[in-house]
Amino acid sequence: MRKILKVFCSIMSSVLLFSVLVPSAFAKDWSTEWQKYLDAGKGVSIAPGNDDTEIYVTWYGGKDGVTPTVKVSESADMKNSKVFQGTIHSNEKVERSNHVTLTGLEKGKTYYYVCCDGTTDTEPTSFKTVAENESFSALYVSDIHITGEDYEDEYLQATSREFDNVLNEATKKTDISLVLSGGDQATEGRACEYFAMVMPNELREIPTSIAVGNHDVKRYTFGAIANYPNMKTENLSDSLICSDYYFVKGNALFLIIDSTNSSAADHYEFVKNAVEKNPDIKWRVMMFHHDLYGGHIESREGENKLLRLLFTPIIDEFQIDLCLMGHSHCYSQSHVIYNRVISEELTKNDKITNPKGTVYFSSGTLTPAEAEKSGYPVVFDSDIKSEFIATDCLAHDDSIYSILDFTDSTLTVKSYIKGTEEAFNSLEITKTSQQGGHPDEDAPLWFKIGKYIGTLYNMINNISRNGEIKERG
Repeated sequence: MRKILKVFCSIMSSVLLFSVLVPSAFAKDWSTEWQKYLDAGKGVSIAPGNDDTEIYVTWYGGKDGVTPTVKVSESADMKNSKVFQGTIHSNEKVERSNHVTLTGLEKGKTYYYVCCDGTTDTEPTSFKTVAENESFSALYVSDIHITGEDYEDEYLQATSREFDNVLNEATKKTDISLVLSGGDQATEGRACEYFAMVMPNELREIPTSIAVGNHDVKRYTFGAIANYPNMKTENLSDSLICSDYYFVKGNALFLIIDSTNSSAADHYEFVKNAVEKNPDIKWRVMMFHHDLYGGHIESREGENKLLRLLFTPIIDEFQIDLCLMGHSHCYSQSHVIYNRVISEELTKNDKITNPKGTVYFSSGTLTPAEAEKSGYPVVFDSDIKSEFIATDCLAHDDSIYSILDFTDSTLTVKSYIKGTEEAFNSLEITKTSQQGGHPDEDAPLWFKIGKYIGTLYNMINNISRNGEIKERG
């Protein structure tokens, strides 16, 4: 199996390198930048804090015995800096990951920061906070699949660059204030893959939030790197590497769920707590990895039906406006769904006011599909989507991303194939009140009892998955 994987990676490396590392002059620049990034060994990235007054900073390395700190200033020359101390995290896969929380930030301002760990300080880098009542945009991707066996692997560099290309293109379209990634950031869960994921400069300037995917739990690596606010720490059955967490940006509450954890009882309590603490936030967005409604992969429908039973009662009761997913590597947008049936039908490029339920989006992968699918045309509105899907896009060799625009009254999702100027699909949701058209009903009685079945299953499943991870090394 390992030999087959190496051959596959070699073939795909050649194909992807040809497509993304041309012209040669630009390839040379990328190679130089990659080497500089490796030599620095920092891998700095920022994540959203509890709200727009916080930012979480994470990076690798440092001198033994030195506490990581971050200097923050309102000027590029770092005058009148404020210093924030952090903590060091490690496990058998990550020697040292530095976590620092920046607090007391003012909304609507630009800040500069420098990371310090006893070695060479990083160069000053800026980020912006969203102003009070200000509209903002977020980039949504999934299944980035950074792939490589070590830091010198050309395919690792190529997949990292593909993510960089998407970030470059999206940030030229609009001012992005948040990056959302719906799981499977790394293919094998290796430290080098997560390090390569945060190579793009944009991730040092724009806070990034990721959900855990089934490939991320192949190793314990991400457990040391994960640095997010409001993480649920007390569970009946824990996640393997990273628990649920939430944050507020602008007038939107983002609920990031680990869908590899089937403990519906824990997810229910997490969402309930987050909503109760943020009752006046207009938009509620949930992001998790598994594609509940796409129907594109028949062999996964049994798992999807189970996950729908575990997650949709939570989504319905707490009136989630939009669910962001991945996993299937197929783009799809659902009709409006409530209680696992279509409550309102949608079409491509639709606009809807006060929808009576939730819309589910699944994004495609950012890496090409299997070699045998190379050259397949882009297919819109395929005949293999489920009855729940309003429109889909199968783009086997093209990266797909979406831009979410949030205002006080509208949430717009525009989806693009990389390299195109015009969105191939858009959806505009308008809410005229806090509740919009969501039914105001509690979860059904069967769920209040049945949610603990998922918890028990997760306890048992964790035992076998822990064994698999240890065997994988």
